[in-house]
Amino acid sequence: MKNVLIFAAFLYSNFFIAQSLLVPPENVVMAFEKQYPNKKPIWTLELGKNDEIKFVAEFKATPQIKEFVIYDSNGVFKVDKKQISISKLSLKGQTYLKKNYTLKAISQILAVVDDQNQATFIAEVKKDKKMYNVVLNKDGEFIKRIEIHLI
Repeated sequence: MKNVLIFAAFLYSNFFIAQSLLVPPENVVMAFEKQYPNKKPIWTLELGKNDEIKFVAEFKATPQIKEFVIYDSNGVFKVDKKQISISKLSLKGQTYLKKNYTLKAISQILAVVDDQNQATFIAEVKKDKKMYNVVLNKDGEFIKRIEIHLI
C-alpha cells in the first residue's frame, strides 16, 4: 500500500512539473514578448475547433487583475481576456446583470478583445445550479448565454 501511495505521489508531482515547464514555440513566445514586454506568463494549451492547438499565456496585468492572451501555433494573436469588476461595464451592462443575476452568482467578468479588435464582455454566472457565460456587446447589451459543461 505504501508503494502505491508513493507511486501516485510521484505521478502527481511529475504531472504538475510538466505543466509548469510548457514552453511554446519560439514564434509564439516572441509574439507575446512583443505585445506584452516585461510580463512573465504561465503557458497552457487549449484545443480549438478542428483540434487546432492554441497557446494561452496567463499573467498579472496588475497585482489584482489576471489577463489571458491566446495565440495560435503560428504565433498569431487570437484573443485577449482581462478580468474586470462590474463597475467597469456600461450602465446598461450593469443593469442587465443585476436584474437577471445576483451579485453572488457572478464569479467573474472578462473584457474580451479578439483579433478583429471586436470588444465584448463575458460574465461567468451561476443560476439554477448551472454555470453560464453571459456575453454582452461593448455597449452592455445582451448577446447570448452559453451553458458551460464541466468535464
